[in-house]
Amino acid sequence: MSDFLTSLATGIGFVLATIALVLGSYFIARKLLHPGYEGDRTWDVANNVAVRIATLHGLILGLVYAQELDDYKGVRATLTDEAIAISDVYHDAGRYGGVIVAPLQEGLARYLAVVVDEEWPLLAQHQGLSAKAWMIWDEVYRRLLDLSPTTDRERYLSQRMKDRIASIARYRQLREATSVSRFSGLFWGPALIGLILVSAAFYVSRPTRTHIALLSLFGAYSGVILFFIFAFSNPYANPGKLEPRPFEHLIRGEIGRSLPAG
Repeated sequence: MSDFLTSLATGIGFVLATIALVLGSYFIARKLLHPGYEGDRTWDVANNVAVRIATLHGLILGLVYAQELDDYKGVRATLTDEAIAISDVYHDAGRYGGVIVAPLQEGLARYLAVVVDEEWPLLAQHQGLSAKAWMIWDEVYRRLLDLSPTTDRERYLSQRMKDRIASIARYRQLREATSVSRFSGLFWGPALIGLILVSAAFYVSRPTRTHIALLSLFGAYSGVILFFIFAFSNPYANPGKLEPRPFEHLIRGEIGRSLPAG
């Protein structure tokens, strides 16, 4: 509930900030610029400029929004794929049998616990993947490399587990790629400057109640779009936090029972 309220407050903050930016730009431009004289077509020029800037501004917002949404969905799909790979290795270890079963399954359970409890906060703070989780993964990988299968069944399971544990490393790197790519002025600069210029171009219109309301709606909607871009830019932190539910589901199930006591 607290995360929802925090996200809601952030969203409202974005909307109020963009409304203030739009109205502030409009009133400053109206104070500094002359609205023109009758017949000099100042309104037509201002309208044409506003339309052209608004088109470019909308294109930038649309492209960035689509990219961030696609990356966000990609992270969600990667989480599911990684959880499936972990589950496959865990259960194939049980099918393989022998003394390898307990340490392998315990290692996978510890890996999940570290990812959920320690690695997720690190990714939210753009600090990359957990070194501890990598160590546990490497420990499991080494145990799989030390297998000495003697039957066709064991050889198949051994190779399958090695392939799946290698895919886990790839999924980890995909998760980190989204975390370390930070936003910069390369996006926010053009986004905010475009908003200011579009708003300023309406200075030729008198500040009637209707005009102020329409400009406020424009600012509010722009704030909503910017908020969602901001939320999708870091899927590991609020306001768009993507919870590690596939991993938590595994911990609550059979794999969680392999965790060491205490």
